[in-house]
Amino acid sequence: MTAQASQETRVAAITTGLDRLKRSLHPDPRATGPDAVHEPPWNSAYVAHADPAPAITARMADFGYSTDELHGRAGIRDDLAMAGPIQLLTSDGAQALRAICRGLKPYAPHNDYVVSHRLRGVEALSPFVHAMARDPGFLHAVSGVVGVPLIPHPLRDAGVQINYYGPPSDPTQAAPVAKWHLDGMNYVFTMTLSDHEEHAGGDYIYYRGHPRDFDTRRAEITAKGPAHAQVHTAPFQHVGDTMFTRGSRVYHAVTPVTRGDRITLAVSLFCPVLGRQDENRFWHSAPDDGLLRTMNNWRKLHQAIRRPATYCRRERIPILPIAPGG
Repeated sequence: MTAQASQETRVAAITTGLDRLKRSLHPDPRATGPDAVHEPPWNSAYVAHADPAPAITARMADFGYSTDELHGRAGIRDDLAMAGPIQLLTSDGAQALRAICRGLKPYAPHNDYVVSHRLRGVEALSPFVHAMARDPGFLHAVSGVVGVPLIPHPLRDAGVQINYYGPPSDPTQAAPVAKWHLDGMNYVFTMTLSDHEEHAGGDYIYYRGHPRDFDTRRAEITAKGPAHAQVHTAPFQHVGDTMFTRGSRVYHAVTPVTRGDRITLAVSLFCPVLGRQDENRFWHSAPDDGLLRTMNNWRKLHQAIRRPATYCRRERIPILPIAPGG
């Protein structure tokens, strides 16, 4: 790899410790959407069916996890680490979502914490996305991929977000990236809303190994990036291609886009029957939302963990049976 190529693909790791505390005390202003929403209505027919087997299917053992580190309980196998690309939406549905996310780009703030340019809390801004995340067909589809029942996450601010990547308008500024990080969420579906030919760079990369090994070799891995033997690239190609990632257990990042634009939608979900195994941590959310908002969100999360059926009824979320294979 040349020096120039190394710089174009190098991605730093997320900061921790004192930096998180400082950000929690002074969070960025919350993003707001358009005063009037002009978007097509959600249609249940947009949910795709009969998806072929994904190119990648990896279990937690493939990432170095032992049996006693897995989630689950008696009768529920919950050890899927990655799967994809899959199609959750039809072509028409993916194109409608792409147009909506493009229209929301002016409202997305810039931030150097995890993803350089992103819009959080998208459910509250887009009726289309809100309806999609609660559609019984959509929830059955994502639950079928993982093998456990999944519903919208109680942490609404982090539940659905749009990530925007492209060369900066100022050549002295760094291109937007997603730094190497673990998510707070266990179940994350990342959908590309750009064809691969529309941009250069912007690769979704992940470390195929245990997080403790990443942390031990952090400097080496972040310096080598995609050239590292244990760093792999997810094969996104077309609008609508979606990867499932156990975000809280798999280190991942996105390299800089050097030409064109790339947009992704990340939908994070919650398993009501395994709610006590949700891996969100207070100090993971606080740098984005601030201390006061995080405390309020945390109260809602623990209410959902203690009484998932009550949460589903209040939020008008379908209560699903355990998915096939669970």
